[in-house]
Amino acid sequence: MKKVVFFDIDGTLVSSQNHVPESTKRAIKALKHQGILPVIATGRATVLLEEVRKELEIDSYIAMNGQLVVLEGVPIFTNPLPQDVLSRLMEKAAQDRKGIVLCGTEDIYSNSFVSLVKRSSVLSVLKHIGKLIPNRIQMSLFSRLIRKPPKPEDFEGEDICQVLLELDKKEEVAYKNQFQELHFTRSNDYTADVISAGISKATGIDRIIQELGIDIQDTYAFGDSLNDLEMIQHVGTGVSMGNGWQELKQVADMITEDVSEDGIEIALKKLNLIP
Repeated sequence: MKKVVFFDIDGTLVSSQNHVPESTKRAIKALKHQGILPVIATGRATVLLEEVRKELEIDSYIAMNGQLVVLEGVPIFTNPLPQDVLSRLMEKAAQDRKGIVLCGTEDIYSNSFVSLVKRSSVLSVLKHIGKLIPNRIQMSLFSRLIRKPPKPEDFEGEDICQVLLELDKKEEVAYKNQFQELHFTRSNDYTADVISAGISKATGIDRIIQELGIDIQDTYAFGDSLNDLEMIQHVGTGVSMGNGWQELKQVADMITEDVSEDGIEIALKKLNLIP
């Protein structure tokens, strides 16, 4: 029976030093040799996961928290946000002077600074926002970079599947009440990932296992933050990284070591998925 293992990126496949540990690379190769399919499951937009995907030679992924699903290089599910809902959310963010990034299936859209960063191929600047910058300056930097919303003509004809919105947890409550057709999740304390209600990494997992014809009990998942909760609870065996959020550890079937302490390789061996 074929098995599948799903991996978050930030804090799971990639360390806080922004690199994939050698032990993780070995573990992914070993999975493939065992005939087990590795799948990336991330909140990142497609353009921001390519570097990791190529480094690990993984062709299957769930991007933008379930809004886009690709199996062995072929898209099998895409769920763009309705244009009217997106417009209302952008208007609300502009009124509240909240930073905003639109994540499309092919690109990302924000203010002129981020566009300049992209043209310079310094995608790491955007990837690090709210993740690797010291806490005391994360929010102020994000606010300065992404205060001005993108113009509609910038993304005309593009499917926008996720919005990255500058919100703390208290502010998030009001947005949830006003936009009940949307789902708010997060991987840090400073920004929320906004997608369609009813969608998560777990629904992306269902798309893949239905396509492959396998049972949910033959699935495994590794994660570290709140946007991994549904995934960790949904699969047959959910693993929290040692550096994971406490809320995730409470629902995980297993807690492994930190990403930088060979956590993925150690857990896969304990699960008898690799020798």
